[in-house]
Amino acid sequence: MFCHTMKSLAVGLVLAGAVLPGCVSSTKYKSAADQAVQAQEERDALAGQLSEAETMLVESEGQQNTLKQKAALADQLAAENAALQAKIDDLSKKGTISTPDGTLIFTDDGKYGWRAQGDIVFSPGSDKLTSKGERILSEVAAELKKNSEPITVRGHTDADPIKKTADLWPRGNMDLAANRAMSVLEYLVSQGIDSSRVYIEAYGPYKPIATGGSAEAKAKNRRVEIMTRLPASAN
Repeated sequence: MFCHTMKSLAVGLVLAGAVLPGCVSSTKYKSAADQAVQAQEERDALAGQLSEAETMLVESEGQQNTLKQKAALADQLAAENAALQAKIDDLSKKGTISTPDGTLIFTDDGKYGWRAQGDIVFSPGSDKLTSKGERILSEVAAELKKNSEPITVRGHTDADPIKKTADLWPRGNMDLAANRAMSVLEYLVSQGIDSSRVYIEAYGPYKPIATGGSAEAKAKNRRVEIMTRLPASAN
């Protein structure tokens, strides 16, 4: 009986010895599987980061190309404007184009035109032309009759809110700028300019030519501009 028991115990120990190593191996396998899953997750995360970085790089390159294109276009426009200014200066010296007293001739966006201060052309806070304004516009009209190109009248103001005549302009400076441009259009038409040639644009305070809040800067920004193009025969 004792021998049988010892044999059974020995067999049990042998079996236990055979089983225990198997349990340890299963734990190792589970740990390795977890590590594999974690490694895969890390690889997926890195792949996502790499894809995001590549997308950002492509977007950055696209933005750089866009900026380069805009810079090239700006350079081209600047060169064209400089060439036009030289042409206008030459025509002015020859007397082909005149600059009425009270105006400044200039070029912008492929066009040339005359600029006059709003304080000279209009009564304060009003779209009513002054006598000097009418004289200036009469002389500009004579210049515009030299060709049949389209004409654009631009109305500009300073950035100060309208106070004394605010009841006349419920929409503020944009309202005043638009009505001043319309007054110029109507006067040019009265001087024999075909109405189909004339268009108006109102910028109010949003396209200043002088910075700062000085009285001088504000006066420069209150202005009217009458733009046209050189006829093809003049190029």
